[in-house]
Amino acid sequence: MQVINIARFVFFIALPTGIALFPTTSFSQQDVATKQGKEINLKEEISNLLTKRALITKELESLKKNQAHEHDLPDIEIYIKAIDWLVRTKDFDQKDTFKKANFIADQGIARALKLQNNQKPWLSTFNTPQARAYRSAIDNSLQAYAIIYPKDFGLIKTKKYPLHLVLHGKNEKLNEVNFLYENRGDKPLSGDQDFIQLSIYGRGNNAYRWAGETDLNEAIQNFTEQEKRQGRDHLIDSARFVVRGFSMGGAGTWHLGLHQPDRWCVMGPGAGFTTTHGYAPNLPAKLPDQQEACLSIYDAYLYAENAFNIPVVAYSGEIDKQKQAADIMEKHIKSFGLPIEHLIAPGLEHKFPPEWQQKAFAAYAPHIAKGRAPYPEKIKFVTYTLKYAKCDWIEILGLKKHYIRSRVEGSFNGKSYELQSENITKISISLPSDKSKSILPSKSIAMVFDGQKISATPILVDGAMKIILEKDDKNIWSMAATKPGVNKAKVPGLQGPIDDAFTKVFLCVTGSGTPWNELAHQASLQELERFKKDWELFFRAELPVKKDSMVTTKDLESKNIILFGDGGSNSLIAKVLPMAPIQWNKSSILLKNKTFNSAEHMPALIFPSPFSSKNYVVINSGHTFRTEDLKGTNALLFPRWGDYAILKISPAMPMKTELQESGIFDEFWSLTEQPK
Repeated sequence: MQVINIARFVFFIALPTGIALFPTTSFSQQDVATKQGKEINLKEEISNLLTKRALITKELESLKKNQAHEHDLPDIEIYIKAIDWLVRTKDFDQKDTFKKANFIADQGIARALKLQNNQKPWLSTFNTPQARAYRSAIDNSLQAYAIIYPKDFGLIKTKKYPLHLVLHGKNEKLNEVNFLYENRGDKPLSGDQDFIQLSIYGRGNNAYRWAGETDLNEAIQNFTEQEKRQGRDHLIDSARFVVRGFSMGGAGTWHLGLHQPDRWCVMGPGAGFTTTHGYAPNLPAKLPDQQEACLSIYDAYLYAENAFNIPVVAYSGEIDKQKQAADIMEKHIKSFGLPIEHLIAPGLEHKFPPEWQQKAFAAYAPHIAKGRAPYPEKIKFVTYTLKYAKCDWIEILGLKKHYIRSRVEGSFNGKSYELQSENITKISISLPSDKSKSILPSKSIAMVFDGQKISATPILVDGAMKIILEKDDKNIWSMAATKPGVNKAKVPGLQGPIDDAFTKVFLCVTGSGTPWNELAHQASLQELERFKKDWELFFRAELPVKKDSMVTTKDLESKNIILFGDGGSNSLIAKVLPMAPIQWNKSSILLKNKTFNSAEHMPALIFPSPFSSKNYVVINSGHTFRTEDLKGTNALLFPRWGDYAILKISPAMPMKTELQESGIFDEFWSLTEQPK
């Protein structure tokens, strides 16, 4: 009997409308794999799965004809995605893979048949996990999450429930099949819970960074929108959101809790990591300047003072190596005179057993009961980047310099504001809503900002009354100009680095013209191919790609545009180069006072899109961390190049690139000194 080598198979499966196409295979009668001590006939197993997949597809095609089902289709399509990605990634070697895959395929069929009869039991089954899904705005991919409703959900019309966001730990075996199977909902919970639980898939194992962070935001949005359609959104208490997790989920909780402290009434990190140096193995004591600067994006310990705005209940096993995370945070949080509760389980390693989970719940309880204040009287907020710029009624709109400590402290007494700031050049203050008991003057508001007295007039911005102030080069604060104009400064959502472009909707674009230089052109296509593979495996989606000739005006106006090639091969690169922060033509690349030969070098960079005021253009780069970093500890998922890089290309096959220059553009997307 022949034992197959799974790695040699190429699969081609025709997917339904809206789901990407990819390969599947043909099998001989003798194709057999040995798994878990058993001989598995892959042809038979995959054939069975594809038969069930076809049944789901058939029902979906019928359901799509009824627009009333539009918002429910992802909850069925996700089962097709799970089967397809299992085959696409050849992930057959886990225990009971086909048993689980067949179970969830049957569940997908059952859901489709139920929806044909206008039934949605997964939206009204309580006290047991129910898998759900949405289409991501980033790349139109299907992404899963899971919900557990309390047993008494909705029975008391006036009762509102906290929402717990639960972040899973790193699991090398995690895929869509396993996630759906774990949340199959075939058994009720053994005990009662008094909260809604939203379990995040997070696009796999990325510590809820980059697109993994967007996944959490999109899952919350999808869930709340679905509840609104069910007429139940009033049952969700937005003042009592909890974020918690263990291990990698603990790392995610540290970063999400402290980066977005105004979203949660309490954060519950268990283990994880809070710093790159000292956790990620084999790093040099000092990284290149732009990498050291960009560590401040995700190193949670730098944001410790934000614990002023959110209660922290940490958990560690006494002899767990990852206890280091909470120890570091405890030291830094207490250095600001702020409280932190650190539960330590004696004699335990890297475990979070049920009895200690119950102790953590008990510690969360008073904070959940209190909830968040709708308009806090005082805020202390620290950031290092405009990627994380908001806390309650304060939003930072400009920094003097990125990746150094930036801080604002504000207080409100019901009539006036007092603020102090560091490294901030522009700020927005949102006034209390109509529901607030505070009484404010109708025309002007008294303020003291960095010791300067200001009489500020609120303006209507996006449906809310705000005061927007900016600082001039003499450090004098005044009302910001309201006249429309081209904003050339870094602003929230357009601050870089390159990796930030892949956290919202983007489109990769290849050229259809003649390259300036064939070597550099091939190097750019090799980078695109590497990015495709990484996005598929580690961010669980098909990379969106078009030829330049197929890009629409709508694409340019609504998406981050990721361009591969050069000014000869890619017509869009030719269009944006006059607005780029560097100079690049057929013969040379000019960066500051250095010139590089275009035949042997390739630039990679990010800058604001000339096609849209809200989006980026990126040239010749996907994520700047690499496949080996994605396979390793999540702490390695930090930017390698900052905002730009010049790469020297080796003609050997496969081509290799050597970093020559890299760095960070200044606050006006120009080339100046690096952050210190």
